[in-house]
Amino acid sequence: MIDNSQEAIYESLETLSQAGEYYRWIASRLQPYLKGKVLEMGAGSGNFSRSAREMAAEYHVSEGDPRLVAALEKEFEHAFRWDVYHTFPAPDLYDTVITINVVEHLKDDLHAVRAMTERLKPGGRVVILVPAMQFLFGSMDRSFGHFRRYTKRSMTELMKEVPLTIEKMEYVNVIGMAGWFLYGRILKRDNLPPQLCSRFNLVVPLLKLERPLAHFMGLSLITIARKQ
Repeated sequence: MIDNSQEAIYESLETLSQAGEYYRWIASRLQPYLKGKVLEMGAGSGNFSRSAREMAAEYHVSEGDPRLVAALEKEFEHAFRWDVYHTFPAPDLYDTVITINVVEHLKDDLHAVRAMTERLKPGGRVVILVPAMQFLFGSMDRSFGHFRRYTKRSMTELMKEVPLTIEKMEYVNVIGMAGWFLYGRILKRDNLPPQLCSRFNLVVPLLKLERPLAHFMGLSLITIARKQ
C-alpha cells in the first residue's frame, strides 16, 4: 500500500512537470558542472533530467521508487534503481553527482552526501539543490515528506563531515518564496496548484535579476563541492 506522503510526492512531481522553463533555467545555471559522466541521484520523474542530459557526455539517472524507475527507463538510456541505503549496482564513478530536491526527504542527510561522494572520481563534484529557509517550512513540506529546509550555515555544517570542499553556495528563486509561503504557511495546502507552476514559467526571465537579493535568501539553495 502506498502511504499518503508518497502519493503527495507523485502528485507534486506531476504538478512540477508544468514548470519546464524553471528546470531549464536551473540546468543552465549548473551547466558548467554538467560535463563528462554525470549521475543524477533521485531523478524522480525526470523533470530536471530532461534539461540536463544534453549537457553531459553521458547522463545516468537513478531513483529508489520502482514506479518512477519504470517510467525513467522508457525515456533515458542509463536509468536504474538505487537509493543511498543500498549498495550501488555498478562500479561506475562519475565526474559529477547531482541531486535536485532529494536530500531534504532523508532523515539521515549526512549518509546521503557520503553516498554521493563515494560515487565521485577524484576531483569530482557534488551538486546539491535543496529547499531553503526554515521559516518557509509548512504544510507542503510536511505533505511532501520533508524533514527540513536548509540555509547556507546548516549546509556548511553538513559538508564539514565529508571529504568535500565547498566551491560555491547560492540561493535561487526569491520570487518563488511568496507562493510557497502563501500556500504552505497561510493557506496550508498540501500541494501547489498546477496552474501556478505553469504560470511561473512566465516569470522565469525575472530570475536573472534576483542576484542581489538571492545572496541572502531564496526558495532553494544550490551547493557545489569538490571531492578532496
